[in-house]
Amino acid sequence: MKILSKMSENRDELLKHLAASLKDAKEDGGAILLVGAGISVSAGIPPAFKLMKIAIENFPNYFTEEEQRLAQEDLSQLQYNDIMTKLSNVKRKELFKWFIEGNKDKGIEKAKLNFAHIAIAELLKQCYFSRILTVNFDPLLIHACYMVGMYPFPAIYDLGAMGKVNAELLHDPSIVYLNGQHVGFVQRNTTDQLKAHKETLTQIVRSTGCNKTWVVAGYSGENDPLMEALTELRPYNNWLYWLEYGNQVLQKDSHHFLESDEECKVIYGCDADETFMEIAELLSCSLDFIEQPYTELELYTKEINFNTSKSKGYQLLSKVKNYISILKNDTVINKFKLAEIVTDYIGNEEFHSDSDDLNYSKEKLISTCEELYPLLKESLSGEFFFWWAGAYCPLNKEFDSKFIDEKISAFEKALEITQLGIKQDPSFGGNFHFCGIYQLELAKLLKMNDLRKKELLHNAIQNFRLSDDYAEHVMYSLECYILLEEFNQLIDYFNETPTLQIIKSHKVLIFQEEYIPALIQNNDFCAWYKSIFHTAPNEINMRSTDG
Repeated sequence: MKILSKMSENRDELLKHLAASLKDAKEDGGAILLVGAGISVSAGIPPAFKLMKIAIENFPNYFTEEEQRLAQEDLSQLQYNDIMTKLSNVKRKELFKWFIEGNKDKGIEKAKLNFAHIAIAELLKQCYFSRILTVNFDPLLIHACYMVGMYPFPAIYDLGAMGKVNAELLHDPSIVYLNGQHVGFVQRNTTDQLKAHKETLTQIVRSTGCNKTWVVAGYSGENDPLMEALTELRPYNNWLYWLEYGNQVLQKDSHHFLESDEECKVIYGCDADETFMEIAELLSCSLDFIEQPYTELELYTKEINFNTSKSKGYQLLSKVKNYISILKNDTVINKFKLAEIVTDYIGNEEFHSDSDDLNYSKEKLISTCEELYPLLKESLSGEFFFWWAGAYCPLNKEFDSKFIDEKISAFEKALEITQLGIKQDPSFGGNFHFCGIYQLELAKLLKMNDLRKKELLHNAIQNFRLSDDYAEHVMYSLECYILLEEFNQLIDYFNETPTLQIIKSHKVLIFQEEYIPALIQNNDFCAWYKSIFHTAPNEINMRSTDG
C-alpha cells in the first residue's frame, strides 16, 4: 500500500511538472502529442488484443486452428500485426468501421467521444499542443476539435497512403494520421506495411525535433518502427513525458531509455480520460463549449458574414445575439450554478451511508429536494432526481422490514420522481434504470390478478432497455418476463444480437439462482439454452462461466 501511495504522490508531482512544461511550450509554439489506441478504448474502440479476438471470431476461415484456439485461450501468444496480415485491406477496413460507425447486426455501438478526446482538443485549441501524431485510424480527435469549437480547424494529414513526404511543409496546428485513417486508401497495420513505412515515420519524428516538449499517451510502442524513430531522436532537450496506464513500461530494449534517460519522465497510473482532464484543470483550460456555451455562438458572429444573405442574414444574426444574451444572463447562470451546488450536495456520500449525522439523513435530503425543486426545476439535471427518488427507497434491510403499504407508497413516490427526471433529462440513464427497478419492485407487491401489475412490468422492461446498466437491464428484464409468464417474448428478447452478447459475457449475473427453477421448467427456454450453450440447462451450468 505504501508503494501505491508513493506512486500516486509521484504521479501528482509529475503531472504538475508536465503542466508547467506545457505552459512554457505554449509560449514557444506548442508541444507535440503522440497518441495510441489507449486514448480511444473508453470511447468504444477496442485495444489491439480485443481486435485480434474479434477478427478471428468473425473471419475464422482466414486463420489456422491454432490461432483460433489461442484467440479463446491465450491472446498473449498472438501478434496483432501478424493477425492483421491475414486479412485483406477490405476486411480490415470493415472491421474498423464496425466500431467507428456502429453495427447493429453485431451488437456494436457507434464509438462516442470520451473526455480524453475532448480535453486534448481543447488543449490543441488553446495552443498547448501544436501537433498531434496518432497511430489510430479513428476520426474521434477530429470530431472533438469540431465539438470544442476549434476554428480555424487544424490541418489534417493522412500519411498512410503517402510514399514520400516533405515533413518540413506540415502546417500547424495539425493532426497527423501516421498510419492512415479508416476512410483513407490505406491503413498500415501489417508487419510489412509498417516496415515499408519506417522512413516516412522517421522523417516526421526528426522534422518535429528533439527541442520540442513531447507527450506520449495510450501508446505501447510494441513491434512498431515508430518506437525506433523515437529512440533515435534522443536526447529530448525539452522533456519527453510518457503517460503509462499501468505500473511499468513495456520491458523491451526499445523502451529502456524511457526509464534510464534523465530527459524522460514516465508517469504511471495514467487513465487517459482522467489524466487529460487533470492536465486541463492544472492549466485552467476550461471546456468553454460546455461551461460557457455562448462563446461558440460569439464565434459565429465573428466568423460568419451574415450580410451575404439579404433575405435571412439579419434575422439569423438577431437570433444568435438573443441566444447569447440569454446564456450570459446572470439570473439564468446563477440558477444553473445553484442547481449544480444542490445536486453535488445531495450526492454527498454521507447521505448514502449509515451516517448518524442528522444533517445527512434521508429526511434531510428529501426536505431539501422538495424545497428547492419548485425554484430550480428547469435547471436541474437528471442526477438530482436520481438521488431524490433513491432517498424514498434505499433498498436496504431497514426498508425491507417496512409494512407492505409503506413500501408501496415509497415506490410510488420514487417512481413519480424518476419519471420527472426522465422527462427533464432523458440523457441520464440512471433514472431509466431505477424507474424500471421501482416498477418491478412495486409490481411484486401487487396481487397476481392486478392489471396494473402487468402494465408496470411491461413498462419496466422498456425502461431497462433505455438504461446504461446493460448487463443488469437484461437480468431485471428476465425477472419481469418470468413474473409475466411470457416465455416466448423472453426468448425473442434473448435472441436480439446485443442481448445475446451480454448473456454470453455475463451469464452468471443474469441467471440468478431464484430465476432458475421457473426457467428450467419451461420447454421453450430449455431448447433455446441448449441451442446457445450446447447443453441442457441446470442449476449448476447456468451459474457457471464455462457453459
